[in-house]
Amino acid sequence: MTALRPALRRAIALIVALAFLAGGTAEAAKKRKKQPEPTPVPRPADPYRVTISTADGVALAASFRPVEGNPKAPGVLLINDFSRERREWEPFAEELRALGFATLSFDLRAHGESTKKAGATLQISPSLLRDPNGFPRDVEAAAAWLRTKSPRIAAVGLSVGGYLALLASSTRQVDAAIAISVNEPRVLPLAGGRKVTPRAALLLACEADPGRADSARHLLAAVEEPKRLLLFAGGAHNLAVLREHPEAKQAAFAWLAERLDVPLPAPASPPAK
Repeated sequence: MTALRPALRRAIALIVALAFLAGGTAEAAKKRKKQPEPTPVPRPADPYRVTISTADGVALAASFRPVEGNPKAPGVLLINDFSRERREWEPFAEELRALGFATLSFDLRAHGESTKKAGATLQISPSLLRDPNGFPRDVEAAAAWLRTKSPRIAAVGLSVGGYLALLASSTRQVDAAIAISVNEPRVLPLAGGRKVTPRAALLLACEADPGRADSARHLLAAVEEPKRLLLFAGGAHNLAVLREHPEAKQAAFAWLAERLDVPLPAPASPPAK
């Protein structure tokens, strides 16, 4: 009997250890249970919301801001960057409208509220940067929609959107383009191997924004006249270029006004001394 006691103690210890491990495993399993998704923050209502369908069935969410009293005002298509959305254009769109331009901003497929295609949900993926049948189709549909409202239209784009604006100019979907902070090597596959010869294009970039100044110089060589390149000090990117360099914004306004035949207000005279 005495000889059995150590074995009994070892058996009891093993049982206790296994029970402890089982309890720990169960507790860990509880912790691994999927946590509830956070409640999404509702988007503010968009009084300018329209929906545009692409040739391959994507429902693009867009915002159209007409010019009051001028239903045929020249239009400006505003194209967001990768992983961004149309709503960041709102202040710039209002500035353009005050100058007499109607604007159409839209979410590229899988961005913002443009996430539905034939009932399926689209997800953002870097593969979209290599698909000439993706983003370019979105721009084509949006430009065609805007053309029904405005006899002359231009496109302004940020980074990836800037290259898409140049592609739209090359295929004459728009009459002029402004490309800001384009990184050409990243987006070159979007052309699908086609020769890209934009026309009436203004390119804006900052010297310290990696790769952007070199891309702008290279892209300018392929642009047909009229064309212009403006480079600025610092590393501002996308809309920050317009915020940090007021001369860049004024150049953009002047380019659109000249290309779309919209007279800009005369600059205010300095106050008399």
